[in-house]
Amino acid sequence: MNRLAALLLIVAFVSQDAAAGDERVNLRLGSGVQVQVRFLRASGGNGPLPAIVVLGGLERGAAVLDLLPRTDEAVLVGFDYPVAVPQALPWTELLPLARRLERGVRETVEILARLHALLLQRGDIDGSRLSLVGVSLGAPFAVIGAAGSGYRGVVVIDGFGDLPRTVRHQFQRRWRPRYGVIGDAMAWLAQTALLQLIDLPAPEESARRLQANQRVYMLNAEQDEFVPQRSREALEEALRQSRAVLTVETVPGRHVRGDDERTIRQLYALARDWMRRQGLLDRSTAPSAPSRAAALKSTAPARGNHPWAGAGAALRAAGTPGRSSCRASSA
Repeated sequence: MNRLAALLLIVAFVSQDAAAGDERVNLRLGSGVQVQVRFLRASGGNGPLPAIVVLGGLERGAAVLDLLPRTDEAVLVGFDYPVAVPQALPWTELLPLARRLERGVRETVEILARLHALLLQRGDIDGSRLSLVGVSLGAPFAVIGAAGSGYRGVVVIDGFGDLPRTVRHQFQRRWRPRYGVIGDAMAWLAQTALLQLIDLPAPEESARRLQANQRVYMLNAEQDEFVPQRSREALEEALRQSRAVLTVETVPGRHVRGDDERTIRQLYALARDWMRRQGLLDRSTAPSAPSRAAALKSTAPARGNHPWAGAGAALRAAGTPGRSSCRASSA
């Protein structure tokens, strides 16, 4: 009898940890690769809750959830990307790296589809209120994933379309100050070569396929040095051509950086308020975000590491020309 009581007590604790806490689940892809998915659920959440899948940087992966405050309104979900980019590599390794990145992009899109199916099966998740939040280089994946599956909410923070222009801009930022007009020509050549090596899906094509039951929140930085204005406009125009309901806002500040927790929390609060207004989240006792104009008015983060956009290593592997290796740099 005592053993039975002890067993029941253990089961009770295990059930409580799964219902409220940090849960890890392995998701198997068609290629056989296993990806770890992380679920964060606040102890105050009751019953089936909406889910928010957060797409941050390549290097941070599921750890991006640690940058966000826990909420009793939803289960937060993150995953580790199925590809890694070395900080430095010989030029002879560029082609194999390009193939790995290309496969990683395809598998990330597959993860979002399989994750959607998994969320629908879970009893602690409200399958009618699933959202994707894509930040910087996670934003194109959010748009592509939403078009391929039934995620109802899509939040795009510092997102972009027109991948050739965006890629070229990263090289220009590094080379133009050093080489002037010649740097621009070099940036065009580098962008052309890179996109010949890696077949990347165009987020605009997916954006146009979004449906009438989907809601999109596009949140832009007013002084975004990472995303060219025309690239941002390309994505916005494609979203307007879709059937989805689109909300676009621009807030003061520069491109979001992963070491600026204050800005991250403010942006997330804005996104969460929008989700409440769209019926994607329950109302909670948590305070609302400050007004849109005041939210980031005093925030102008300095340049630094950018874990949110860790995947930018693939786009910004632009070392000094003529050297025997290239190094991935942070925005």
